[in-house]
Amino acid sequence: MIKHDSLIMNFDGEVAVVTGAATGIGEMCAKLFASRGANVVVMDFDKKGVERVANDITGSGGKALVACLDLTDWLAIQKSVKRIENEAGHIHSLVHSAGGFPQYISLTDLPVDEWDDIVDNNLKSFFLLLKAITPLMKKNNYGRIISLSSAAARVATHSPHYTASKGGLLSLTRQAAKEFGPFGITVNSVAPANVNTPRTIAMRTEEQMDRIRKNSPLGRMCDPEEIAWPILFLCSRQASYITGVTLDVNGGIIMI
Repeated sequence: MIKHDSLIMNFDGEVAVVTGAATGIGEMCAKLFASRGANVVVMDFDKKGVERVANDITGSGGKALVACLDLTDWLAIQKSVKRIENEAGHIHSLVHSAGGFPQYISLTDLPVDEWDDIVDNNLKSFFLLLKAITPLMKKNNYGRIISLSSAAARVATHSPHYTASKGGLLSLTRQAAKEFGPFGITVNSVAPANVNTPRTIAMRTEEQMDRIRKNSPLGRMCDPEEIAWPILFLCSRQASYITGVTLDVNGGIIMI
């Protein structure tokens, strides 16, 4: 029988690692985790960004640990995870929100090194984090892992390296769910459409933003909090029998 806490999505005493936490969806996830009692590892390559988010959390009475590193660097990830284990203890949740988001380019025009950069940032980084963190979760027979994919993984609406890397995340998520399920670890993915984040807004004209809003059945873009809450649910004790799924949080713009 599942033990029901008095507070739904209660993370008291748990450690949550959030990558890409310096801005956007990752920042919102980090702050919501902290508001629900978690000790949050604010992880990103943006030093000023992670320090700002961590200060916001601690200034509001929460707990946060800063981890600034390149998530394509295997040695840096190993060192950071060891530090987290020493300073914070068992890692209960991993939310991988970090990744690259390029301007549109056709397949034949795409430079080879740009392919490598985006695939490494979006997909290889998740593999390295799984490899580093799941041994700790397996020892404790518990874990919650979320990858951030994209609606672009469902349909060919973006650059080939972006769609390929985000599609790869869905496959790797299912593979990890099967492999780690016997150890009490669930692995799921969330696939947003266009979200009102600084990066999204900076890369689009107002005309493009209007077109995105009009194409949505809900007539608007998504706010980061509307992605973060479903992520927190999938990391909660209440989501204990959900694994290997992709939750499409896209306002109905893609109906499968």
